[in-house]
Amino acid sequence: MLHPLPKKNHIEWPDNCYYFLTVSTFLHYPYFKEDNQKQLALNFVKKLKTSWNIPLQAFAIPLNHIHLIFFAQAGSQVTFVKRFIKNNISREYRKNFTVPYKDFWQSIRVLWVKNDDQVYWNIIAYIIGNLLKHKEVSNFQELYDSQFCSFSYIADKYGFDFACNIVRNIIAVDEDSNGTTELTDFKAHRVITPVKTG
Repeated sequence: MLHPLPKKNHIEWPDNCYYFLTVSTFLHYPYFKEDNQKQLALNFVKKLKTSWNIPLQAFAIPLNHIHLIFFAQAGSQVTFVKRFIKNNISREYRKNFTVPYKDFWQSIRVLWVKNDDQVYWNIIAYIIGNLLKHKEVSNFQELYDSQFCSFSYIADKYGFDFACNIVRNIIAVDEDSNGTTELTDFKAHRVITPVKTG
């Protein structure tokens, strides 16, 4: 006897919250290996803010996934962001580049960031240091110079040393005298939040 498939649970995302989104490519294929491939993804990430007024706190586009933290005034925006990123990037990518698999994305995860400064800044640090974590850049200056993560935004707003320190507190990084970094391990520590001024 056949039974109907269970209905997919509808998630009610809370309003006025931060959300941490990670979208991973199918089999972790490096769809974003080249700068022009990353640029295609970046264009849609930026459109969330410029066309849809969704405030982005941080982003990173490593070679096989995308990280975002954004603020949703309405919980319904979470579903919109998920679909916008997945559908637009995969559609435009297929028009411009070879896709070796039928599937483009493998998984999408969304975490609701509760009102906790420590958790918020840990996530920001993890995202802005992600290209360093995956060895797509060699040091903090290259991380700052990369347009494919928002390290430079945080460094310009709160100071270069602050941005470096919060990343060091999350991703174990050793630097030699030339500024070249060596990753030793992933770690999660308490991050000191910036002092609010004015």
